[in-house]
Amino acid sequence: MAIFPSVTVFRKILLLSAVSVSTLWGIPACAQDEMAPVMPRLHAALDFIPAYKLKPVQLVDHTNADDIFSLLVVEFAIQDEKFELAAQAAFDFAKEKNDVPMARKAMQLYLASSSSQKAADAARLWYKLDPDNEEAAATALALAASNGETEGLVNALRLRLKQAKNKERAIYQTASIVARMNDKRMALDVYEKAVEALVDDESTTFMLLADLAYQAKELDKAWHSSLKALELDAASDAAAERVLQYGRESHKKEAMELVGNFIRANTTARRLRLLYISEMVNDREFDAAIHELKEMEKNFPEDFDLLYMEAQVYYQARQLTQAKKLLKQFLDVQTQRREALSDAETDAQGQSADARIMLAQIYEEEQNYRAAISQLEKIDDPSAQLQIQMQIAVLHGKNGNEAKATALLKSLQPEEEDDAVRIRLTQALIYRNAGKADQAIRYLRQADNDMPRNALIKYELAMMYEQQGSFEEMETLLREVIALKPSSPEAYNALGYVFADRNMHLDEAQLLLDRAVALAPDNPFILDSMGWLQFRLGNLELALEYLENAFELSEQADIAAHLGEVLWVKGEKNRARDIFIKGRELEKQNKTLEDAIKRLGISLRDKK
Repeated sequence: MAIFPSVTVFRKILLLSAVSVSTLWGIPACAQDEMAPVMPRLHAALDFIPAYKLKPVQLVDHTNADDIFSLLVVEFAIQDEKFELAAQAAFDFAKEKNDVPMARKAMQLYLASSSSQKAADAARLWYKLDPDNEEAAATALALAASNGETEGLVNALRLRLKQAKNKERAIYQTASIVARMNDKRMALDVYEKAVEALVDDESTTFMLLADLAYQAKELDKAWHSSLKALELDAASDAAAERVLQYGRESHKKEAMELVGNFIRANTTARRLRLLYISEMVNDREFDAAIHELKEMEKNFPEDFDLLYMEAQVYYQARQLTQAKKLLKQFLDVQTQRREALSDAETDAQGQSADARIMLAQIYEEEQNYRAAISQLEKIDDPSAQLQIQMQIAVLHGKNGNEAKATALLKSLQPEEEDDAVRIRLTQALIYRNAGKADQAIRYLRQADNDMPRNALIKYELAMMYEQQGSFEEMETLLREVIALKPSSPEAYNALGYVFADRNMHLDEAQLLLDRAVALAPDNPFILDSMGWLQFRLGNLELALEYLENAFELSEQADIAAHLGEVLWVKGEKNRARDIFIKGRELEKQNKTLEDAIKRLGISLRDKK
């Protein structure tokens, strides 16, 4: 099912691109994010000061009465948060008096009032009044670029590159300036013309070219530019990272081989090596990933975080005994750190909490709820106590002690409305886990009455109605969620998927899912919904494209069910069987998957 997973209060254990657990506390109304590539960010050349942080205007002895009046207009307008008025007064004063600080202030105030074109005019005045000021020059160019003013931009950037004493810094500034352009293909074109024949021997030039090409969706250029960057600087970790980043989609084997060779020649490239290991985990090459981590431990014997990362890989590989062993070793190290130094001096308290949460997750999966509770009760990080207590309540409920779970939740004292909502949703989850769906619905209906404008409660109640087959009630609530949160994709996706799954209101389902995709184009659950809708509409090729993309982003049994069915109907029966088998490996007894296999009359014992 492509509807977002039902609300949970447990911190999910995910392996991110640096092989570090992402612990997502709270109650998300949407699906957990899967591993996302680390996108190298362009260095920002500018750091604008928010208007509310601007220092008051300083008067000097020779300021005359008219000037004092003008400056006070600026100051009073800032105090009243009338930034447009303050900006115009500052701009007029700077233009009349050739005042450099006021020109800069005018630019900042225009930015605070979201007047980007006027901010660009003020920046040009600032640069005109202070032509030797590098910040003024960079700001004027950046704002011109952000407004799409490309005329003369290439020549101005080339002049700056020619005159720059620090070439690498100038290259970064050039990339930062063009990156502000809304048209990313135009930004790429401007950058290429600006650097052409000036800095072709700099690895940085091609690294940033790769970044801009990737943003412009010129993936082949991004790949070849990253290769050129590494060729120019064979010892550059940053260049090697880009080879891995931009080769992962269409040149995976070559990228992994190149980066593997780089790592063997540069054994201290810690971040790159973790990204390399991350790719192995993505490909489920767990033995190779663990081998790399052990090799890293030889180079970084005091880096105890590697113990934790190794535990995560074992967890991903479902080798839970080894994962628990490493987590306990890691906890021993953190205990020693806490005994030696105060919590204010180290991150040992947070590290211990992370390890205990992961241990609790493992014990919960093993249905050893007492052991899971014991781990959570040892967490003393004050910032996490509310979430910890809610999860302990969930575990008490799973352990058959619903009364204790409810009492614990009632004892909690939420300081914010969001916390009160989390507690309500946790109680509903406990009822649902106990098989008391009707009681969970009654409880959520009361919560909805108490907090009628809370979209999370409405969404969870809608999902409960969907599970009960009460589609009219579900539809009403989801439309209310859309009205409350029109920029949030979850309700659009849920309603669109239900219409598609029930093969009804397909035109409206298309509108709903178009909106969901526009809001979250890389969300695998939304792509799955859209793929399933296209299948219902008879657009098999388009359905396959969406579903393959969704499964590549997140290997989920529900998505495998839809992808497998589309492949089967298209006549690609061997591929369909492979996907169904994969789905069973991911999740045993998934209802959507098993229903599809049964409906299609497929035997997975032998491929034919």
